[in-house]
Amino acid sequence: MAPLTFEALRVRFEADEMARRAGDVEGGDARLARALRAVGWSGTELTEAEEVAEMLASVVDACVTGHRDLATLYRDVADVLRHAGPLLDGSLPPVAAYLPAAEEVVARYAVDAG
Repeated sequence: MAPLTFEALRVRFEADEMARRAGDVEGGDARLARALRAVGWSGTELTEAEEVAEMLASVVDACVTGHRDLATLYRDVADVLRHAGPLLDGSLPPVAAYLPAAEEVVARYAVDAG
């Protein structure tokens, strides 16, 4: 998958926002859920992909309409994944452990490759 640009993310987000306002239920949350499942997110004993997608939607929104920094977006997505995922040995792994998955989820969302 080609490296993601902020512009590609912005275009996807704005298209999803326009569709949401028009009443399309197949918007960004569904795209994010597909991207999560594509990287192996499973709802078995974990937070369902749709629930995590709802949390991620506000993180993507904050990036596109606010800070506009992909590195910050990846860290924020990784943090959501970390808190929504399973505990390992009773503790949470570091956010950095989730960065590769976060980058892939965002890239898949942007190109709708779920």
